[in-house]
Parts: sequence; C-alpha cells; structure tokens
Amino acid sequence: MFEDDKLKDFLMAASLQFETHKSKIAKHISLALAADLAKRQNSIGETTPVRICLHDFLPQKHTDLIRSLTRCADALRWREAGFGKLPEKFSRRIYASELIGPKGLFENTQIRIGLLIQQEQLAYPKHWHAAEELYLVLSGNAYWSIDSDPAVLYPPESFVHHKSLQPHSMTTVEEPLLALWGWTGDINGNSYSI
Repeated sequence: MFEDDKLKDFLMAASLQFETHKSKIAKHISLALAADLAKRQNSIGETTPVRICLHDFLPQKHTDLIRSLTRCADALRWREAGFGKLPEKFSRRIYASELIGPKGLFENTQIRIGLLIQQEQLAYPKHWHAAEELYLVLSGNAYWSIDSDPAVLYPPESFVHHKSLQPHSMTTVEEPLLALWGWTGDINGNSYSI
C-alpha cells in the first residue's frame, strides 16, 4: 500500500471517530477528514521543524486508530507547537503535525486538523486562540483546565472542546499525550496567545 493510501486510511478512521461526537465542530472535522483530498505537491516549510519518531510516543496497547496512524507515521512532518510563541522550555517538548490546513499535508484554507504530542510531566501553559478547537485524545492521560475551572483528567478516546478565545491548559503526568485536534472558524495562527 502506498504511503498516501495509508495516510488516507488513517484520516478516514479518524473521521469515523469524530462522527461519534455530536457537535457542529466534530461534524466539520469529520467531513474534512473524509473528503477526497489531494496531497500537496510541494511542502510548506514550518517555522521550527523538529525531527521526532512518532513510534517513541505511542502506547504499548494499540487501538485500531493508533494502528492506522502507525502505518503512516513516516509521512508526517512535525514542528514545535505554539506558532513560535511558546517559551523554549515548553516548545522543545510539545510538537504539532498539520495534516489538513493552510500548511498541511493536504491543503485546506477553511479548517486545520493535526496531531499534537506533549511529552510526559509537562504543563502546557494557559493559552487561547480565535479558532474553536476540538481534541480527541488518542493516547496518554492528561489534565485539562478550561477557563479558571479545576483541571479534569481526560483519558484516551475522550473529546475536549474549547470555544473561540477560551483559555485552556494541558498537563501530562507519567506518559506523553498524543491527540488529534481540529480548528474551525478563524484558523489563522496569529491569534494564538499565551
């Protein structure tokens, strides 16, 4: 099976997972993941690319979605998360890969969908952005704090929703977090603030 086919298989499997969340943003993400996508011919350079091996962050026990992701891991491009606005001590331990979006493997100017890896024992500080955001936790347990509410533990297969400009933070404990995220609305990264 060709690399692009493996990647599209993962996107289709992820689409089915997002279908289970009955929100408007989940529907937009699901439809974008299932769309007939054409892979970008020329890659767009990321501001701070990083070389990581996704396999180093995967759990021992694989769900069907993780197995599908594993098969296309070599096709992914990673960058430091936070659009260059995270302090260095965090930016070197939190990574993003844009699958669909303005700089994604598949171009789309209306939505951003990607993966996030946050290393273990790390508190991603309170941040916000104009885009509405929905996370699907793929592996790792992480604590999310939204607005000024106390942190809540979200295990794998949980969804975490952030409204536009809603402050939120994530804290990992003993294992890294791997999550699939989607942005809708104002997806310009310039609004990202910490």
